[in-house]
Amino acid sequence: MSVNSDTNFDGIATSFEEEIYGSSRGYVRLHVLWEDLVSEIPRITRGGLSILDAGGGAGHMTLRMARSGNKVVLCDSSREMLSKADESIRKADLLGSVTMLHSSIQDLGKSISGKFDLITCHAVLEWLADPKATLEDLVRFLKPDGRLSLMFYNRNAALLKRILRAEFSAALREHKEDSSPRKWGRGAAPLAEEVVREWLDELRLEVRSKAGVRIFHDHLPRGAQNRERLDGLLQVEKELRKQEPFASLGQHIHLVCEWAR
Repeated sequence: MSVNSDTNFDGIATSFEEEIYGSSRGYVRLHVLWEDLVSEIPRITRGGLSILDAGGGAGHMTLRMARSGNKVVLCDSSREMLSKADESIRKADLLGSVTMLHSSIQDLGKSISGKFDLITCHAVLEWLADPKATLEDLVRFLKPDGRLSLMFYNRNAALLKRILRAEFSAALREHKEDSSPRKWGRGAAPLAEEVVREWLDELRLEVRSKAGVRIFHDHLPRGAQNRERLDGLLQVEKELRKQEPFASLGQHIHLVCEWAR
């Protein structure tokens, strides 16, 4: 099924937050992503960066970046998600470090005109009707020496899950289809890494690093993800996130990019 419109989380924000960040998979995703971000952009922990968290939802990453002394603009098209972010940011006493904008990425030009040291766009492209065009809109706000942190739902991981559920006909059909973004049933549309890299090349952005995020978690039997074992799993996820073939099988691919020289 083709992607016809952007997904807005108003009406499902609470259930979505509980499903993702109230679970072990959200815990692993957030911690591995932050580890990779810090390792590739150490300045983020020293503060002083101007950051745009595009489609940042309830502000989980915004909070981490603001606590490190950075100035963050958080935008999202969902008022409910922004309300959750506002509550968390107030509790953390970080209102002076965060600006919240109720805006889609495509409409950001109506609200901001400056450029940023870092743009984060995490698990957003897969929910958009035209992810390529939206990426083009987004990078207009990146400084000449800035960095783009881009994380997206990995088509390889979606295909692997089909196979492990014994959905062999569907897996073969989807494997033979072209790799343009399309929803697989309900929810987000997984993206092929090679397609995203083509978009980045066209925009004259170079990939500095790649990591797989949540490589093993989703394939473990029930019980293996409980809190007692979670720390061990997290160490494995962090340690192998950049190693192939594991990196290319993560639920999400995380790319850190810069302008081509």
